[in-house]
Amino acid sequence: MPRANLSPDALTRAALDLVDADGPGALSMSALARRVGVQTASLYAHVRDLAALRSAVQAAVFHELADAIGGAPTLRDLADAQRAYAFAHPARWAMISQPVDRNEITEPAASRISALVVGSLGDYTLPEGETVHAVRFASATIAGYLALESASSFVHRDETTDTSWNRALDALDRALRTWTPKDPA
Repeated sequence: MPRANLSPDALTRAALDLVDADGPGALSMSALARRVGVQTASLYAHVRDLAALRSAVQAAVFHELADAIGGAPTLRDLADAQRAYAFAHPARWAMISQPVDRNEITEPAASRISALVVGSLGDYTLPEGETVHAVRFASATIAGYLALESASSFVHRDETTDTSWNRALDALDRALRTWTPKDPA
């Protein structure tokens, strides 16, 4: 019989706390069981396995991120909101930087983020059929910068990362303003 204080939602929240405290690599069924004070086997009445737990945690982070992005009207607003989230929740950001279960991509929060990214490209006149490529380019640019920044890859320099961030977003803006379709070579 399931414990009254255990539920998929409660376990997801406890897993988020675990990730915040010890990082994404610490997430395991046994670590979660210790955190909530039960035997590992007790978790399986609420969570199928570690992959399902990771998916639930990623979904929760996608929901938080979508809320943080809100109605960001421009690509810069969206990027700045993602950066603020990554600074505020570095371990959670790292969770969604890991491979996402294919089913998770169609989860409502992930779909909402995709729609927000597409919406943020409204300032650009993209050729027909190019939106998916522009979204991938913008997302990769933003996520790549944030991955390097969160890994402290820029700390060896005295220059502020804010300047580099703004220059990266300016370059992204220029690239999207001059976007042209190209056939693969």
